[in-house]
Amino acid sequence: MLEAMLLTAGEKGYAKTTVRSVAERARTTEDRFHRRLGTKEQCFARAYAEAAQQLAAEVREAALAADSWRGAFRAGLAELLRFAAEQPLKARALLLEVRAARGAAWVTHQEMVDRVIAALATARAEPGARADASPMTAGFVAGAIEESLSIELAAGRAAKVERLLPDLTHLAFLQLFGEE
Repeated sequence: MLEAMLLTAGEKGYAKTTVRSVAERARTTEDRFHRRLGTKEQCFARAYAEAAQQLAAEVREAALAADSWRGAFRAGLAELLRFAAEQPLKARALLLEVRAARGAAWVTHQEMVDRVIAALATARAEPGARADASPMTAGFVAGAIEESLSIELAAGRAAKVERLLPDLTHLAFLQLFGEE
């Protein structure tokens, strides 16, 4: 039912998602949905938290396989973009529909963004990092990545999001290191 929530919200939008539509997608009843997951808001928050944690683990695993900070950044970003291209409805739920859902899901989203910002901020300790890069620089880079991906998903171009990798990598490295 959690996956059905994300897929339905990604397809219809959070505002138009109903318990009935999620239950139908999950091939269950509304009564069973309510008994197991509570309200639509509670279900979305739980589904969001579980999917976001899974995605974060996959991005982290990809990054850890690299042998440098820059390689880790590229690998992690590539994994995020691959996820969006291969699972566009889930990606829309995680990046776009969470904005409409607000509540506990939004709090989790902000926590995830803060984790990304903290990871990006570690670039300041890397050799060649810009001395004038402030702690806010990582926030700007994270925001640019999130917004660029959100724009593509909202426009229905999920299949093409992987083409963002060179430009987003260039933007990040320019801001954090002053060059690519």
